[in-house]
Amino acid sequence: MKIRMNLASPKYSYVQTDHGQMHLRIWGDQKGINIVCLHPMPYSGSYYDTFCQQLVSSTEYSALALDFIGYGRSAMIDSPISIKEHAQASVACLEELISSGIISDDISLMGFHTGSAVANEIAIVYPEIVRQVIFVTYPYFEKSQRAELLRTLNKDSIGKDLDSLQESWDFTISKRPQGIPFNRAFSNFIEQLQNADRNWFGFDSMFNYPSEKRLPLIEHPVLVINDNSSLTEATIQANEMIKNSVYEELTDAQGGVFELNVDQIIKHVCAFLQSQCN
Repeated sequence: MKIRMNLASPKYSYVQTDHGQMHLRIWGDQKGINIVCLHPMPYSGSYYDTFCQQLVSSTEYSALALDFIGYGRSAMIDSPISIKEHAQASVACLEELISSGIISDDISLMGFHTGSAVANEIAIVYPEIVRQVIFVTYPYFEKSQRAELLRTLNKDSIGKDLDSLQESWDFTISKRPQGIPFNRAFSNFIEQLQNADRNWFGFDSMFNYPSEKRLPLIEHPVLVINDNSSLTEATIQANEMIKNSVYEELTDAQGGVFELNVDQIIKHVCAFLQSQCN
């Protein structure tokens, strides 16, 4: 009996890099455009599960979701690494997958929050591996803002009692946007809990990244998708610094956009990619 693979379910794999093993989820048949999803920290590639499943079920695109070094099932680290180092590890992973014939080499990057900064750095330093770039919000901060954010960065997010987890529980579960299932919110909480003593690593990486110098260097076509959040104005500022961008705003976006606004994101992504092919 021939068993047909369910393209809406991921295949899991590992790739060795100089920074340690990277874990990844591969969605779709990998015959055409592949959207490589770069997650917000401190989560993992599973943050994109709903998006990737719907994308490959409703379009001809494939998807790949990486776990950055230090997150998800990828190698753990004892201290923060830079956005540039996250980009290096991600590219090493992609190059190995492409050379092995596991994924398509027709790659568009998608970043969310800190993942957008990594996508930006990949496109600048390794332009040949990328065709287009998609930012779903961008955490843009001027140099003085970044210095203050670094100064006040909380590195003691976990204590010796359950009270230290209350803020994370409230943000992820108790005060989650209406419409996000409990089980999905709980899985995100578990991801934060897994690296509770290292959750600040990603923020350290982002606050040390000079976006004001790096964003103007990207030469690829960029789709910037904005939502209604604490990063709304920051994303507008980032968009103004990009040479070749298409700017779109989500409607009725009140948080949890990769659960509640997936249809809109896919619509904007498809329109953008099709416009680049014409």
